[in-house]
Amino acid sequence: MSKRARWIVGVALGVVLVGVAVLVGVALAGRDDPAVASVASPTPVPGASSPGSPDDAATEPTAEDASAAPDGATDCTVDYVVRDSWADGFTADVIVRNHAAALEGWELAWWFEDDERIENIWNAVLVRPADGETGRQVLVRDAEYNATVPRGGSVELGFVGSGQPAVRPASFEFGGGACGSASGASPSAPETLPNGGPQGDRAPNTASVLYLDPTTRAAAAAAAATGEERDLLEKIAGTPQAFWVTGADATAAAAAVRDYTTRAHEDGTLGMLVVYAVPGRDCGQHSSGGVGESAYARWIDAVAGAVVGEPWVVLEPDALPMLGDCEGQGDRVGYLAYAAKALTAAGARVYVDVGHSGWLSAEEAARRLELVGLDHAVGFALNVSNYQTTDDSAAYGERISALTGGARYIIDTSRNGNGSEGQWCNPRGRALGERPRLVDDATHLDALLWVKLPGESDGVCNGGPAAGQWFGEIALELARNADW
Repeated sequence: MSKRARWIVGVALGVVLVGVAVLVGVALAGRDDPAVASVASPTPVPGASSPGSPDDAATEPTAEDASAAPDGATDCTVDYVVRDSWADGFTADVIVRNHAAALEGWELAWWFEDDERIENIWNAVLVRPADGETGRQVLVRDAEYNATVPRGGSVELGFVGSGQPAVRPASFEFGGGACGSASGASPSAPETLPNGGPQGDRAPNTASVLYLDPTTRAAAAAAAATGEERDLLEKIAGTPQAFWVTGADATAAAAAVRDYTTRAHEDGTLGMLVVYAVPGRDCGQHSSGGVGESAYARWIDAVAGAVVGEPWVVLEPDALPMLGDCEGQGDRVGYLAYAAKALTAAGARVYVDVGHSGWLSAEEAARRLELVGLDHAVGFALNVSNYQTTDDSAAYGERISALTGGARYIIDTSRNGNGSEGQWCNPRGRALGERPRLVDDATHLDALLWVKLPGESDGVCNGGPAAGQWFGEIALELARNADW
């Protein structure tokens, strides 16, 4: 090798050695410099450590780590929007847009900045923190029905959280890729309702008389009738009944709720609402429909936000008895839990429907109620739109109550005067049941109510029109057969 060649090789080796030394120095410095470390790993890696484990303090990002997360990440973008908040909790929507390759199954991770915690979630399954665990790291996965996310597609999930969302999460990871900086609305202040005070800070309802709605179909039919038929229809029209909220249009549903609850509140009487719009409602039968899975929480927010006063609410008839019976239900348990909490926060007294004594066993009914939880509902509703006797329903209710820590319940007596003969869709020979009244005795029964509106059809069966439409012939039959 010539002298010149040996000189070139020597220079080259020197450059390499200097470069190695520089890299080693940077690496060693990065071990003690959070800002350098965060560039290497801008978001926590799911599964890196268990929440609440001793090494949490070493791996949990600091505020400096979060601020160093790169803004140029383009695998996904996240909108994190706090929809509502109250003294000890909040609701939030998370919308993730996938800019990378299509996914078949996904996980989304983030870190809460304070002591926030997810209590209920929909359109996703909470993996971390698991029950009994603590820690700020959150890991959720797909709910199977929304596992496929094409390039350019999006995922929308939501949750009820505890704590105060003072700072939004600064970084997210979706499908293994880092997402762009989160955005979203700030927490809203507690809403001041017409009966005064913020949510959760109001006196209990003292109304002892049920509201009589003059706008029912029975009232219109009675006004148009004459003679004996008018007298019979007045039995129905002159009896307090519930107001059903069924339309998928959130704006229209809220307007209807506001109108009805305002009238009851100004009358000084107790209103009764039935919320009936859960995704997959009635499993494609006569009352099929409901709100879309991704829209239900916002629909509930609109309805709850329109509540005036402190009405009683029967929540989603048949939703728990039909749990898992058909597709399209989404996270039904999560939906019901969210609805109960939102409506209770708005001032309502909530009863979760659990069917009737001829459907689920008391043990199974109690198990399904426990899935939803009764932290934000006073109890459960029985016999809605069915015909089981009051005695059978009360015995069934007491068994469920004993299995659920003494939960309260109500019974629908609107059409159970002659009991059930096994049919549920416009059966003939039935009768109006006992008139509505509040109950204050040694049992767990709060009230006998007319939840179903007598004279409105169960569906296109036994000569009846579509569900909810007026069926004059059977209205007269129910009234004529009543023992009062």
